[in-house]
Order: sequence, then C-alpha cells, then structure tokens
Amino acid sequence: MNIKDFDKITYDVNRGVALVRLNNPDRRNAWGGRMSVEYRWALYHAHTDDSARVVVVTGVGDDFCVGADTSELSSIESAGGAYQKAQLELPPYPEATPKAFRRNHAYPWCINKPVIAAVNGRCAGVGFIVASYADLRFGAHNSVLKTAFSKLGLPAEYGLGWVLPRITGKANAMQILLEGEKFSGEEGLRLGWLQKLYEPDLLLEETLQYAQKLAKESSSYSLSCMKRQLNFDAEGGFSDAYTRSVTDMNAALTHPDFKEGLRALKEKRPTNFLD
Repeated sequence: MNIKDFDKITYDVNRGVALVRLNNPDRRNAWGGRMSVEYRWALYHAHTDDSARVVVVTGVGDDFCVGADTSELSSIESAGGAYQKAQLELPPYPEATPKAFRRNHAYPWCINKPVIAAVNGRCAGVGFIVASYADLRFGAHNSVLKTAFSKLGLPAEYGLGWVLPRITGKANAMQILLEGEKFSGEEGLRLGWLQKLYEPDLLLEETLQYAQKLAKESSSYSLSCMKRQLNFDAEGGFSDAYTRSVTDMNAALTHPDFKEGLRALKEKRPTNFLD
C-alpha cells in the first residue's frame, strides 16, 4: 500500500524521524480494520526507508486512541462473535523476524527502527495495546490510560498478558488488567508503563526532539541490533544471546558508523550519523 493511499494514518519523515499519526479524530482515533492495516504499512515504510531512523506514533487531535471502533464491535456482537478481517493486503514481515513474533500487533517489534509512542489524551483498550507494543512510551500529565477488557467481558487481548508484565512487572500488570480502571499519566510513569511525562502542549515537540537526537547521535546499526537483542534475543538462552552479540560486535567494527563514533570521540564532539 502506498502512503498516498492512507486514509486512517498519516506518515511524514523529517530529520531522521518518521511521524506516524492515527488519523480518525472525529471518533477520537477509534481503532478499526483499515487503520490496523495502514499502521502496519506505515511501519513497513519506515523499516525500508533509510531516511527514517526512529518512528514516533501519536494520535491526531486530543487523543491517542480510545479503543476499538464501537460500530465494528456492535457488528461482531450482532454476528454472534464472528468478525470479518479487513480485505486489504498486508506488508511482509522483515526477513529476520523470528516465527514466534510474526503476529499482527507485534509488528512494531519486528522493524529495525525504535518505535516511540507519544500517548496524548485518552489511550484505552486496543489503543493501550498499540502503545504497549511500542519500544518506548512518553505521556502527558492529562493522559488517561485504561485497559477496559475486564469491563467488557474480554481477556487481555493480543498477547497483552505476556507483554504488560515485561513492562511494569507482574503485580502491577495484574492490577491494571483486573481492575480495568482508568489511571493517570503520573500513575503510568510510576508503574513504569510510561518512560517520560510532559505537559500536554509539549508532548509531541519533546518526543520529536528526543527521537531526532537518537536519529542523529545514535548509530542506526546500534539501534537496530539493540532493539533485536532486547525484544528477541532476551527471550532465548543466555549462551545464544552472548554468541550473537559477539557476531554483532565483529560486524560493527567494519561498519561506517563505528568510524564516525571513533572520529567524534577523538574530536571531542557529538556524533552525527545523519550526514
């Protein structure tokens, strides 16, 4: 799918950062089938675009994503629990993606660029899942966070019961999921779900500045390796992870990024991997 064909997602690249926006503001960025497919395509474009080194995901308007589109949920209930998948072609998974992680919502983990969610306003249900599959989450003081599943008679969907305790710890994840109550950005930061917190009108600006600094001063080779090490290698045995890290290090020694890192160190200046 071409970027020009996007309807529920916007995609722009500037200063090494791909800005991906959930674009359904009239419904507070409610998540539906087309948005899901376009989001994967946006991530695929970022993965294959050398000018994009970091991805920032946020919502157009006041909210990140309030959850599933209720019109689609009503259709599922009326059909006795059956639902029809969107009839749109999906992008391929990156070649190096382990088979176990070839799952729809895990796609952000599979691309070779860090994904940062700028969680503006309300973030609930499937919106909470989308943000949880980002590599980092920055929020605002007015963020309203909620899992909602226990209030709808649903389980922790799409692997969230596996993902969330790896972010917040088991006890905190249990509390968040069982209660299904809304909680604030401050509480999200305390629980470890959010990594940074900003004033609402500064959230996107600060997140983009952080992402642009990563894009410029951190090696894209290093970012890609470290993301794979933390998301995939860490789920295997120590011996395999150690061996692969040595292989990665040997490859890094001949990579152009290593030369820039050494030059910057000798010249006592910040690294610049964009030029």
